[in-house]
Amino acid sequence: KILRAILNGEIKDVVVTPQQLVFGTQILLRNSNVAGNMKMMIDDEIPRSRQRQARIRAANTMNALQKISSNAAKIEREMGPAEYEEFANLYRLVRVELNGLYELLAEEEREKYY
Repeated sequence: KILRAILNGEIKDVVVTPQQLVFGTQILLRNSNVAGNMKMMIDDEIPRSRQRQARIRAANTMNALQKISSNAAKIEREMGPAEYEEFANLYRLVRVELNGLYELLAEEEREKYY
């Protein structure tokens, strides 16, 4: 949301560098074990009839996170509006996919995560 706010002029005098995106994404992937946690959630907490859809959402999440890191690593200058928008859209995709994964949980399982 910060990237979108910067892009829309709601936050002034703040610069996010590509290196920050790479570093932050790498820390997220390493420290949160998001892939392992999604796998465990799918295997243990999502009804079997919804697991295929959940695996697709999990893969989309991981692909978007990897794309943030790899695309940011290619930028060797200050980011412009197009890059801010690209990364804001990728982070939004991650949030949407994770929310969709949450929605696939059985009702009693959702309470654990809310």
